[in-house]
Amino acid sequence: MKATPVCSLLLVGAMCLATSAAFADEAEDVASLKSQLAETQRVIEQLAEKVRELEAAIAAKSAAAPAPAEPAPVASAPPAAEHAESITHSMAQSSEVGIPLHGFADVAAGTRNPINPDLKHVAIGLLDIYLTPPLGPRTSALFEVTFKTGISGDLTYDVERAQLGYQFGDAATLWLGRFHTPYGYYNTAFHHGAQVTTSLRRPLVVQFERTGGVLPAHTVGLWLDGDDRVGPSTRLTYDVYAGNAQRIVNGFLDVRNGGNSTGDTIVGGNIALLAENLAGGMRFGFSTFSSKIMDTLTSNITRVNNYGLYVVQESDKWENIAEFYSFKNDDLTGATGTHRSNMGFVELAYRANRWTPYVRHERSDFDQTDNYFSALTYGGSYRREALGAR
Repeated sequence: MKATPVCSLLLVGAMCLATSAAFADEAEDVASLKSQLAETQRVIEQLAEKVRELEAAIAAKSAAAPAPAEPAPVASAPPAAEHAESITHSMAQSSEVGIPLHGFADVAAGTRNPINPDLKHVAIGLLDIYLTPPLGPRTSALFEVTFKTGISGDLTYDVERAQLGYQFGDAATLWLGRFHTPYGYYNTAFHHGAQVTTSLRRPLVVQFERTGGVLPAHTVGLWLDGDDRVGPSTRLTYDVYAGNAQRIVNGFLDVRNGGNSTGDTIVGGNIALLAENLAGGMRFGFSTFSSKIMDTLTSNITRVNNYGLYVVQESDKWENIAEFYSFKNDDLTGATGTHRSNMGFVELAYRANRWTPYVRHERSDFDQTDNYFSALTYGGSYRREALGAR
């Protein structure tokens, strides 16, 4: 039957409406995907770049193709469909290049708590979450937050590290923020997660502040570190830092994350020689720092001067660490003069395939007439041994 002009117009109108509806539906899909990608500015920027590249490619392809004699059939895939597929693919790629998230966690069970002897049986250990966002070819960052059980068994949290770094070259990186104070070897080699350490617990000599440490394990300030090769198999490493002077609050060292109202600073350095071919790998180092620390309870001020020596053997089979620290503290508010104390530990570990047995001895001899140690909850002298296997 021959179609009338009215029927032809109706048919053409219906085809146009169907095509417009299809384009409208696809446009809604694209807008929906774009709104989802707007959750973060980083993903938006990546998406916008990919969309511009796609549109340029489509425009170039259209310019190169010969012009059709008639309008393209409705059944052909519209550009909006290709656009939507590109956005979906971009969204999937963006989820793979977000901020890297890492973490550690542990639980514990035992008959004795080394920090608080009154606590025993099962306990929550540590939940450690840290981020390493990529900021640029020479700029890096590290942010670490921990949730842990405190001295009295309550759950506490802390920002352990928050540092931004800029690498000037292979031999120098400058960090700003809160970092692990670079004294000795252990404090910067092993961080908060129990999984990264050979022994189950840290030596008390290098314990963190909130769990009874007598050394400022963290510093808020500036830190310059690097290493340089001085021979075919020998490297020299160094650290120089300055930051907010710590204080003693309720028997524990406080790092002063928010700043220092008195303007006092901690300054220090660490230098080590790494002989890569000696006994599988040997490190010999010296560290020192000086800080004017006030006890907020008594207002006593002590100039804490610390000097450390350490030797480390790191090979395929052995992980042996020896650290010794000496204090020469000056009483700045009383008349007790200068006080000398010392502490140290030796830990030997043998890597035997899947198991790593270890043994450790540690001790401290603190002058109890020193206002600094008498103000600290765990400022008493002690002896301790550890034997275990990882």
